[in-house]
Amino acid sequence: MALAMPWALAAHWPGLLFALAATALPPLGVVGWLSPLNAAGMLFPGMGWIGLALAVGSMLAMHSALSVLAGQGRPGLFADASWSMLLFAVIVAIGANLLASPASTPPGWVGVQTHVIPSKGNILRAIQNNQSIVDAGLAQGKGASVVIFPEAVLENWLPGTRQQFAQAVPAGQIWLVGAQVGRSDAVITVTHRWTIPMPLAKAAGLLLGGDWQPWKKDTLRPAWVQRTFNLDGNRVWAALCVEQVQPWTWLEAMWQKPGVILAMSNAWWAPPGSSAPGIQEASTKAWVRLTGMQVVWAVNR
Repeated sequence: MALAMPWALAAHWPGLLFALAATALPPLGVVGWLSPLNAAGMLFPGMGWIGLALAVGSMLAMHSALSVLAGQGRPGLFADASWSMLLFAVIVAIGANLLASPASTPPGWVGVQTHVIPSKGNILRAIQNNQSIVDAGLAQGKGASVVIFPEAVLENWLPGTRQQFAQAVPAGQIWLVGAQVGRSDAVITVTHRWTIPMPLAKAAGLLLGGDWQPWKKDTLRPAWVQRTFNLDGNRVWAALCVEQVQPWTWLEAMWQKPGVILAMSNAWWAPPGSSAPGIQEASTKAWVRLTGMQVVWAVNR
């Protein structure tokens, strides 16, 4: 109901702009999936902010044109301009799609796919999980320079876990692992015999009612702003799980102009047939396509 209410004001173009912004930005944007802004990546690949502006302009033009056809608007100069805007957008979209190329992965970077179920307090299961993650990294990351693991695949980043992973990483490799560090959903760095206790990045957004339950004191907390970081000569931004369906986090990423997106997610909880992982993947592909950035996928299922 909260996400539907802004669209009741969309009878005219200011209300349409308000509805687009209100459902994409916090506070409603915290639970807002499937924003119409996602369409920008499919229509105008590689065009970044210009493509986003063209998508919004196309929505406004379509709104005006349909209002005239429905008899709710008056034909005139503004209506003619709307049709011209739509024609221009169609031509640009066709050209952008003809020139678009599939998203690539930086040379030497590998995303690890895992199948780990949380231990839920079982110490033996936690030890087994850590070892299976290490084994997956060694097997799938063989020969790579940077190895990316899924989001929150480690349930802690305590000294024992840090030591285990520092001993496991082969010389010359960098491992980026999703872990819960304190009250943050974070990305941590591990190299051969060396770990950094502090996170490299913290999730800007979390799943309200899931890992983030503001009514509890011991809940994970969103950082609200996530910074890019430099690694192996690239500017990197980590899209951590639910961030992949939150338009406001993608706007943060676009503002910082990273060259590589780490699409790190954890969907162990999704039952067979659940649409959520597919929506998440489609949203990520749309925003990566809009910006033309490289992407590395790492998923735990």
